[in-house]
Amino acid sequence: MANINLDLQASHKMLLLLDEANTHTESVIDQIPGIFLIINAQHEILRANQAFVDLLNIEHEAALRLPLSKYFQPKNWEIFAHHIKKIVGRGPTAGAVRFELEMIPAGNGDLEEAMPFHWILTWMEVRNKAEGQLLTVFGLDMSEMRATERRLVEVFTSIPLGIFTLNAKGTLSTTHSSYLSAMLDRDDLAGQHVDEVLFNPALAQMDEMARHGAKAVTDCLGKSQLEYERYSAQFPSEIFHKAKQDSKDGRYFRITYQPIVLNLTVVQLLIILEDRTAVVNAERDISRAAMEREASLALYESAIHDPLTGLYTRLYMKDVVDELLASHNAGTLPNVSMVIFDIDHFKKVNDTHGHKIGDLVLSQVAQVILQQVSSGDIPIRFGGEEFIVFLPSGAPVARILAERVRLAVLALRVDAGEAVISVTISGGTVEHKPNESLESFMHRADMLLYEAKRNGRNQIISECDEGRSDFSGCTEANA
Repeated sequence: MANINLDLQASHKMLLLLDEANTHTESVIDQIPGIFLIINAQHEILRANQAFVDLLNIEHEAALRLPLSKYFQPKNWEIFAHHIKKIVGRGPTAGAVRFELEMIPAGNGDLEEAMPFHWILTWMEVRNKAEGQLLTVFGLDMSEMRATERRLVEVFTSIPLGIFTLNAKGTLSTTHSSYLSAMLDRDDLAGQHVDEVLFNPALAQMDEMARHGAKAVTDCLGKSQLEYERYSAQFPSEIFHKAKQDSKDGRYFRITYQPIVLNLTVVQLLIILEDRTAVVNAERDISRAAMEREASLALYESAIHDPLTGLYTRLYMKDVVDELLASHNAGTLPNVSMVIFDIDHFKKVNDTHGHKIGDLVLSQVAQVILQQVSSGDIPIRFGGEEFIVFLPSGAPVARILAERVRLAVLALRVDAGEAVISVTISGGTVEHKPNESLESFMHRADMLLYEAKRNGRNQIISECDEGRSDFSGCTEANA
């Protein structure tokens, strides 16, 4: 009886050890990354790890005896079953069969929900033949990898950048962006040297420093990461690339470089080309337009400014004064007036001292006018020794300005070399009448100027002078 008890105790301990071993095995299986299954030849699931039941959102017990075919599209399962049949047929010598196939998780029949898996099927040695032949099934979810590949494909096909890598020999790898061929106008890029396809077609437009930098691009390969910094500082960042030297057209490329380092050594170089032709041409057009605009402005400035005196010309007077009078006619500007000046006996100055001194007198008289006018006034050299100032004010203000100019000119002394000469100036001032033409406006001022000349010169006559009846509507001074 004692021996029987000992045998029972030994058997009980053995069962406990086997149960613990089985529990440990299940734990190991659950830690396997990806799907792990044991199936029989009838494609029924006999054991599944935690990853599988999580994917299907079921309990372990519910997975037992499930037909694996349930989780594949019919055509995909036909492929899967074919590989199972191949393993079973070959027996222990079959080895592992590897293939990629999509699986439908959680019994979802929507093809869009299919997940790509990399499968490995192997023959399983078993002692108990009751279940028939068993196989192990390992499946690794490839969804993330495929998503990454799709993103890379988008970069290499849809993004308009030229992307490629150089190997240690300075030649292009077989993998490069689709747009690169269009940018470089070549289809035979793989295996070609970077100088041949990228830098040589740009040499004609490169200076010595840029050419030296192009050589550094290949010289850096195989060097240490620390040495790379010295080389990369020389790399050309922009080039003008002409695929065909006899062509007038080319492309402006901006180039960026990224080293691929292994064991602190630059083994490859990732190069990205950005086609900036449209941008460069647009910038050039903008620059050209700006230069043309500046040239036009300079030409206009030279046309509206008298080069001798710095006063405005008659060309400027026509446009601006018409606008000034239109504002007065519309009532938006209360008053407009003008002063017309003429240097007295100027012909005698030219005849006595020459035209060079005459020009000096004109210039200095003009400076006096510029010093006396206000910012809103329009001083003009009308012709010869005659000057006009238009003012956005009434005749009294014009009279005050004219008198200040007359007195300043009277005090002026012009160095004529052998002598110091002085001149005087006469003038007439009038105020614009509503809807009066420019010609009539100037004619009235001219008449007063001639009157000042007849009365002995060196004087200003205004139609608003006390006792005159030329124009009873003269406004008060509103400086």
